[in-house]
Amino acid sequence: MRIVVASDPSNLPKLVGAAKSLSPEVIEAISTERVSVPVDKLVIADLRLNDCWTDVLSEREFDLMLLPSTRDFKEVGARVAARKGISYLSDAQELGLSGRLAATRMVFSGRGVEKLETSLPAVVTIDADSFEPVSGEPSSVDELGVSCSPKVNLIERKEREAEVDLSKAEIIVSVGRGLKKKEDLEMIRELASLLGAEVACTRPISADFKWLPEERHVGMTGVRVKPKIYLAIGISGQIQHVVGFRDAETVIAVNTDPDAPISEVSDYFVVADLYEVVPKLIEEIRRRKGS
Repeated sequence: MRIVVASDPSNLPKLVGAAKSLSPEVIEAISTERVSVPVDKLVIADLRLNDCWTDVLSEREFDLMLLPSTRDFKEVGARVAARKGISYLSDAQELGLSGRLAATRMVFSGRGVEKLETSLPAVVTIDADSFEPVSGEPSSVDELGVSCSPKVNLIERKEREAEVDLSKAEIIVSVGRGLKKKEDLEMIRELASLLGAEVACTRPISADFKWLPEERHVGMTGVRVKPKIYLAIGISGQIQHVVGFRDAETVIAVNTDPDAPISEVSDYFVVADLYEVVPKLIEEIRRRKGS
């Protein structure tokens, strides 16, 4: 079986890990930069637009193509599958092969797991964080000259610099609707600073109130994290948020509602007002640190 994986450099090691789990005869990787991945062939191409990715990938021969489940690559994957007249699956979290390709993915905002099967060839986008990355040197490296005619003209590109990468944080202090006003974020930031933690939030805090940037939103449509400690303050625990931190080692929640859904997924659940708990936590941590 021949597998083609295509991705930005950051996700490529995880996609190659997913490909290797299927024990293919050949793995070809395509990316925009050289990446240390153990593949039979690494192709480097200057691909910046979805039209270019679609053109290049549609020309590849493969039994299975794996792409990351990002907004752009899900569009590219669907277009490649349509051009080649083959199956397309999205958001796979597990893969298996026994004659046919088997995949599982979360559905209904994380409330259930869907099991799918399809024949090969196929294009599949995967949740890259569900697979372990691999490293090594490619057997060969080629550079591909790209000549495509995008349907949209790129006038200017401005890189957006994220202020934090929550996926690497070991301790996270996350806040939800229980916070009454933006100014109260200062005590959350102070607590996080004392704990050596990063600040995160639920979708309403970033998308509705605009109190924090989008890269600090943890959840189904935000960042998925795996910290050692996830401290959820004033968060009810709707499933859309829970799927973002379900892999945390320890979950500690503070909420005034004893029946809040987050109580069911917490290792420690404190029924209290955050405006009483957080100042006391700050005071106690300061005392223990002698500051």
